[in-house]
Amino acid sequence: MSQDELSHGGRPRRWTKVSWWYSLVLPVALLLLVASVLIDRLGSDPALTGVVTDAYTGEPVSGAQVSAGATAVETDGSGSFEFESPYSGPISVSREDYESTQVAVDLDDEQVAIRIRPTTLTGTVTNLRTGEPLEGARVTVTNPTRATAKTVTDESGMYLLFDIPSDATVTVEHAGLSPVTEAVGNNLVLDFDVRPDIITGRIVDGAGEPVDGAQVQLGSVSAVSETDGTYRLTDVPSEGQIFIKKVGFREATADYPDDMIVDATLEAFTVRAIYVPADVAGDQQRWQETLQLIESTEINAVVLDVKDESGIVHFDSSVPLAAEIGAAEPGYDLESCLEDLADRDIYAIARMVIFDDPLLASQRPDLAIKDLGSGEVWTTWDGSAWVNTLEEEVWQYNIDLATEVAAAGFDEIQLDYLRFPTDGPIEVADYGTALDPDVRAEAMTEFLTRMRAAVGTSQVFIAAIVTGVGVWDESDNGIGQDLDDIAPLVDVVSPMLYPAHFPPGTFGYDFPNDHPYQIVRVNLEHVQARFGASAFKFRPWLQDFSSGVGINYGSDEVRAQIDAAEQFGQSGWMLWNDGSDYSTAALANQ
Repeated sequence: MSQDELSHGGRPRRWTKVSWWYSLVLPVALLLLVASVLIDRLGSDPALTGVVTDAYTGEPVSGAQVSAGATAVETDGSGSFEFESPYSGPISVSREDYESTQVAVDLDDEQVAIRIRPTTLTGTVTNLRTGEPLEGARVTVTNPTRATAKTVTDESGMYLLFDIPSDATVTVEHAGLSPVTEAVGNNLVLDFDVRPDIITGRIVDGAGEPVDGAQVQLGSVSAVSETDGTYRLTDVPSEGQIFIKKVGFREATADYPDDMIVDATLEAFTVRAIYVPADVAGDQQRWQETLQLIESTEINAVVLDVKDESGIVHFDSSVPLAAEIGAAEPGYDLESCLEDLADRDIYAIARMVIFDDPLLASQRPDLAIKDLGSGEVWTTWDGSAWVNTLEEEVWQYNIDLATEVAAAGFDEIQLDYLRFPTDGPIEVADYGTALDPDVRAEAMTEFLTRMRAAVGTSQVFIAAIVTGVGVWDESDNGIGQDLDDIAPLVDVVSPMLYPAHFPPGTFGYDFPNDHPYQIVRVNLEHVQARFGASAFKFRPWLQDFSSGVGINYGSDEVRAQIDAAEQFGQSGWMLWNDGSDYSTAALANQ
């Protein structure tokens, strides 16, 4: 062996060349092997997989687009997806009718579960009272961050809305129905039962003619019938009894209707009343005589004192101010008297004196009219004190009493002495502010407005007793009784058409007292001319007493007034005699 064939260590040089070749090829082979393994692994086991499900039902969601950076895939029928390369960052998921969402992943995550919230909302709207589906109901979705969505229900009462966020609210509205609002939350279906809130109908009289101006009441909601007799009660409560009233008719009542329609026929009723003071009502013999008079004649109504000119309250009132001043001194058994009247179907009217209240004025001087000179309580010529008509506490005291009277069972409350005083040194009467027609009118209308709000929604009529001359005076007559202001606020206006109260020369008569028929007739003719359709509200007080001037009054004079009232009045008449001593022969037999 030659020296050239030997390598260091005595090996042939050719083995050195082979070793060098292996040293080059082996790393490459190993790299190829690793690459092959990686390729095989990537092909059979993706870097990231996941499943998308419905957030509410848990069911898989197919067709959802899942985006990781610039790569996007779509879920299959089982809601699954996969990415073939590793990814770190947010994955976005979106699908029609679902709320888009993002999920953070990192390289360690091999599988993720993603829940997406459906955004469609459907449901049915039903009429609560009938159970029928409601077509054409407006369905509105509101949300602070998105545009309002709207639709209407179809003939089956169904609606469908898209892209509805979970923090939205849904409101259902329909004409004649109370709106209903619900939060969407996690609901896919929201059904609504919508309550009707409009009652309509028509009011007619016994002859089938329409009755206009009838008040229809349900709880605190009321309406007035039109000239064709129709009415419309809106925003009504879900239950209660309906009552219908108009002066000149008997009241009608009706149960709450399923079909939201109430028609009614009103029976004509003309009030023919006598005044009965508390001392007569409290005397059993005289009270029985009064009932006998009513049963044997055309009289069908009684006016009872519940608060008179003394300030005494003739029933057991629980009003705190009445207790404070010692006003409650029942002069008769109110409950028993009302039962007697109800048993005989007699219309019960409560007479309530308002501002001529010497008891309240003396016990609460701060509520009384003051004397400008002395600062003491002002009084009339006969020494009677009046409360200050401008004092709201006085208003509320009488409103509270009237509320109790209405609950007691009366059909009507007559407000008497609803005025400023006329006799006495009125030039020194101090009301705390300067009086003028506007101040007086504002006080009277505000008091009546509050009274009507408290009592007028009940089944009780409210009446105002006014002076006879007020029928002619188109201002407030200096006492706050402007009939143009008062008439719309009450159900009945009762002018005192006593012929003796009109001064000599009135209407061309030297002594009006001596012309009972003519005086009543000319006044009621003027009422009709001045007030037109509202003239039905006027029910006059007639004179059954002698004034001491001119002729004495008896049956003929009383009957003459009654005839005039029945010819030109619409809602009736009332006889006044402060001793309840009536001209019985003037009254038609029952």
